[in-house]
Amino acid sequence: MSDYTIYALRGAPDLHWCNVTFKSLKEGEGRFGWSYIPTANLHELEAKIKAEGKNSLSEEEQDCYQRFLLDIKKNDYVVYINLPEWGKCTLARVTSPYFWHRDGADFNHRFYVDTESIFVFDRNDAIVHPTLRRRLKLQGRFWRIYSLHEEFENLVETLKEGKQGSHSTLETNLHWLVQEIQPDLKSITKKIQRTHPNFDLEGLLEEIFKKVPGVQEVIRHRGKADHGADLTVVFESGLPIPGFQQQSTCVVQVKSFIGELRDTKAVKDIRRAFGYYPEADMGLIVSTADSCSEKFVTALNELEKEEGKPVSLLIGEDVAAFVLRFGGLDLF
Repeated sequence: MSDYTIYALRGAPDLHWCNVTFKSLKEGEGRFGWSYIPTANLHELEAKIKAEGKNSLSEEEQDCYQRFLLDIKKNDYVVYINLPEWGKCTLARVTSPYFWHRDGADFNHRFYVDTESIFVFDRNDAIVHPTLRRRLKLQGRFWRIYSLHEEFENLVETLKEGKQGSHSTLETNLHWLVQEIQPDLKSITKKIQRTHPNFDLEGLLEEIFKKVPGVQEVIRHRGKADHGADLTVVFESGLPIPGFQQQSTCVVQVKSFIGELRDTKAVKDIRRAFGYYPEADMGLIVSTADSCSEKFVTALNELEKEEGKPVSLLIGEDVAAFVLRFGGLDLF
């Protein structure tokens, strides 16, 4: 999908026309109302306006003159609101320009649609992005939905996969928020690196680790005396019952970095820290790098296997997520 317009259309005023419109749609013809007089053919009304002006149209013709239908083109999408019933929406991809075919008292404005593209969904379903959901509430005879192509395309793909049926909740809206924020996290990590370069990043992480639930002690080691660990973090785990809790120690190596992390020095530092701090149960490397090389990942896996201790990597957007989650930042 790329060059297309999304048109939201008012479904029908009553059950009879809902049924007529929905049946026609499933047979490959989209229909639209305000076409209740024999002279409502938009091509003829358009020609009359060009020749004689809009005032030449009768009051009824002006009411039926739905000019936007002449703009509908192949590959546009229509979304019928409250069709086949209240709260439901039906979408379809257009395959032809507008044409006129009068075979009833109304709904004679027409265009062809791809029957394979037709999907019915509840506009309050969790699969509908909250902003798109708001735009799918009745707002008149028709309206165009701008700037939501990505959200609409995600909806179409989800409908193709047959995923629908769960009502939107605060939790599902939060899921959408997380998806919206995710692409910005890498940029936030870069800003963390800019405002906390080199040793300042160690100081920032020291303060943030202190706020993580379960952490009992954070010790920062400076200079050559760090023995491979910029921080040691002591935390408590297990059930909050006497005898069911235990303390663990994590050695942390911090790397303020830009781009891809290729140098395996951080892995070697964790190895040194395991040798100097025998109480260490695990290791963690935190880096503001965007990513790490395959060589780095291989060295990390070899260290875990040799030491028999877990070693994790917090890198890129995960650093921003960690800072935002536990930093307690007062942004305003």
